[in-house]
Amino acid sequence: MRIPRQFAKYDDFEGEKGSASLGLARSGERTVLSSLRTRAPLLVQRALYPEHKAPGMAHIYLMSSAGGILQGDRIKIVVDAGKNTSSRITTQAATKIYRMEHGFASQTVSLCAHPGSYVEFLPHQLIPFKSSRFFQEVMLAVSHDSTVVYSESLSAGRTASGENFAFDVCFLRMTARDMDGSILFSDVCCMEPEKMAYELLFGGKTIWSTIYIITQYGHDTIDREIMEVIGKHDILAGCSKLPHDCGLFVRVLDDSIDSVRELTMAVARIARKHATASR
Repeated sequence: MRIPRQFAKYDDFEGEKGSASLGLARSGERTVLSSLRTRAPLLVQRALYPEHKAPGMAHIYLMSSAGGILQGDRIKIVVDAGKNTSSRITTQAATKIYRMEHGFASQTVSLCAHPGSYVEFLPHQLIPFKSSRFFQEVMLAVSHDSTVVYSESLSAGRTASGENFAFDVCFLRMTARDMDGSILFSDVCCMEPEKMAYELLFGGKTIWSTIYIITQYGHDTIDREIMEVIGKHDILAGCSKLPHDCGLFVRVLDDSIDSVRELTMAVARIARKHATASR
């Protein structure tokens, strides 16, 4: 993990080293957790199968016994989605990033989608508290005929307490590669509120979200259907194509996390429909 220069001025205080490593495999008509290793404060619930339209799709919840991310925490999540698996991975609730007196906190997410797999990684929003410092690195390895839907949402902070953009720094980096290691795209967001008026940049909104759809299937049709869904919601959003013809992404601005979450689920359903039809 390459630590951005924005964190060089903070000390190297370290807190908990939580981790979760998940292996997914196909067993009959179902996707199952074939391997699982966790280290506190991360916990993983057993796979659930709540959808009658996708009875074999494993729903997996990541949880934290700490209630959030604390100063110095180093969190690592690894997902290996085996051939022809189908899964949705999410968090139990929003991830709170608490105030920090020392150091900074980081989280890495590594996801490998093997041939024929379909993965939705849709965590709830990050909420950076006042004086928090957080770095997240997401690394995706995606097979040519697999589909990954990944979302990340960032709140301005504890808005009910008047803490809009009161964190010190929040740095999000996403990199997607094919299975040969060639880069498909990279996306970086660095927010240092004291250096910029984010209330103006965000158009007065308090929730910023991105949904990445990495797939070879139906780009034009998916784009059109997503724009139709956006048109039905009272929400500021747009859809664009990713480099190297590897998929699409959606940017969203709103004040309601419920509205953002609802749109995210709608986008995932569209992507899943096309990925399933193409198998």
